[in-house]
Amino acid sequence: MKNAVILAIGNELVEGLILDTNSRYLSQKLKLAGWYVIRTETLPDNFEIMKDRVAKALEDAELLITTGGLGPTDDDITREAVSAVINRSLVINNNLVEELTKRALKYYGKSAKSVSKQAMIIEGAEILDNPVGTAPGQFLQIGGKTIILLPGPPSELIPIFENVYEKIKTNDSLYTRRIKTIGIPEAILMEEYKDVIYSNPEITVATMASYERGVEVRFTGPFILKDSIDTICSRLLLLLGDSVYAVDNSDIQDTVYNTLKKNGLTVSFAESCTGGLLSSTFVDLPGASDVYKGGIVAYSNDSKTEILQVCKETIETYGAVSEECVREMARNCRVLFNSDFSVAVSGIAGPSGGTEEKPVGTVCIALATPKEVFSSTQHLRGDRNSIRKRSTLLAFDMLRRGVLEWLRLQELSRK
Repeated sequence: MKNAVILAIGNELVEGLILDTNSRYLSQKLKLAGWYVIRTETLPDNFEIMKDRVAKALEDAELLITTGGLGPTDDDITREAVSAVINRSLVINNNLVEELTKRALKYYGKSAKSVSKQAMIIEGAEILDNPVGTAPGQFLQIGGKTIILLPGPPSELIPIFENVYEKIKTNDSLYTRRIKTIGIPEAILMEEYKDVIYSNPEITVATMASYERGVEVRFTGPFILKDSIDTICSRLLLLLGDSVYAVDNSDIQDTVYNTLKKNGLTVSFAESCTGGLLSSTFVDLPGASDVYKGGIVAYSNDSKTEILQVCKETIETYGAVSEECVREMARNCRVLFNSDFSVAVSGIAGPSGGTEEKPVGTVCIALATPKEVFSSTQHLRGDRNSIRKRSTLLAFDMLRRGVLEWLRLQELSRK
């Protein structure tokens, strides 16, 4: 495999103000394209440092990708540093100036003169259109080296890189499949299904266990092994059944959405400890309005009784964090929004609020279906955010399984 270097540029990265997610994304994509990332570096907006590291990267690798430093301000000097190292001039593209000015007027209502700086193109470089922002990327090849300049915001970087991805794929490009599970520990998963998982020694197997996301099994190999990888995945999917909540680039909310959409079903959410995280995660999906009726964040006891019509006696007797409470939340939310299904969550995310009877991490989840209500109590661990994220995953999983079971029963009733 050929070598690649990623340089993430920006004082905000060096100072820890912004997390560098771009390098992680690019490293994963480059591996599949047949590139070996020998290092990623975070650099400040310092011209001399940038020149030194660009030169070193081009000495050590056949591919250099930079992120950030393509904006219109004085500290955006990635173009200048790269052009200085490769001894290529920067040329203002007048057509690009006109286009960027139009975009600035459209996005911000006005355009600064400095926008023309973003139209400075390294001599011989191909302009990579930015469909989201105003900073275009650049692609050039020189002396057997490939250089790609990308903007820093992930929302801009990702679509630009996806459009250039095919250009950089090598003969060593890889094929990968991912199976995401919940409810089965990593050790048990890998032990009980090892004969299938490790059936081809030429295929690389990796697992990633996350308290907030379950266990993922990843299969990777050269494209010549595509059929073998697909066969293993098909066998494993059949064996694991409902323990699989998503595959490849999909996540649990994608699975829930697709199942509801395919069957013309709707859902609503009643949230307490998750504070809207269920709804927020779900509406990140394009087209969520096709199946999502709405949600209520009933954080206080008053909102639970006044908006969701939970009986005061229920809270007084069993507490807001109880299966009795979430069952009423789910049932009444379903009626309120006239949805086919509704999920309710109430818990103690911490760090305070726990008791001996109900310690921090106690979370109750309920699912109201067209015919009945299911509930469970979970005892979760971790900090506040971990508990909220785990609760969200479990709530989606209860919804996923409940919808699948309801569909099975509907199918049986028709036979």
